[in-house]
Amino acid sequence: MSLTQIESEFQRLSTEELRRLAMSSWQAYLEREQGDPAVNECDENDPALLAALDEAVRRADAPGAQRYRGDEVRSRLRSWITR
Repeated sequence: MSLTQIESEFQRLSTEELRRLAMSSWQAYLEREQGDPAVNECDENDPALLAALDEAVRRADAPGAQRYRGDEVRSRLRSWITR
């Protein structure tokens, strides 16, 4: 399955499914990059993380929301990361 096919399915996923996908993809990324887990820690029960993911989903689903390609979102992530 291509990245484009995966991204096209996002609109069909529930908030919980999107959250699980986000956590799984982050974990896969860290494993692939062999990052230091102490620095790149991601707790799926972190209220701040869950709130941020929920807000991102609300914004994406809002009427009139702009749609971005995956590479546009990835380029924006650098400005959103605080660590």
